[in-house]
Amino acid sequence: MVPREWMVAMISIELMLFCLVLSGLYIALASGGLHLIARRLKPERYFPQELVEEQNLAWHSVSFVMDYLFFGVIPTFAYSFFYLILPLSGVRIGMAVALLAFTLGMVPALLGLSIRMKFPLSYLLFFLLSMLVKLGGALCIIGYLYTL
Repeated sequence: MVPREWMVAMISIELMLFCLVLSGLYIALASGGLHLIARRLKPERYFPQELVEEQNLAWHSVSFVMDYLFFGVIPTFAYSFFYLILPLSGVRIGMAVALLAFTLGMVPALLGLSIRMKFPLSYLLFFLLSMLVKLGGALCIIGYLYTL
């Protein structure tokens, strides 16, 4: 077992905090931009009104916290630990990991759900694209910051 002092010395806390701040900022900006696009495209227009939640401040806050947790915090901590073992860094690695997670995690789950339930294709495509934009951008930022 590695002593705690060594782990703290090997993992850059400043770089981890910098990744957390920049990925959170990117996710907030991307979420805002995607929300503006969604208001214009209205991908949920084919859903019954009782199924669509009102998009107020609480909804946006919970959505940001979930996106930040899964696309910012968890990848930052995982990357900071695996960076010590695997010498992989850069925007290409960040995008490769994002595409791998997207392809193996989100797409099969959402396609399986779309077979069981009748979701409009426009909603599914917009949702998948918005998740890929958030995940890909956050992981590219994290990968880039670890090259510095």
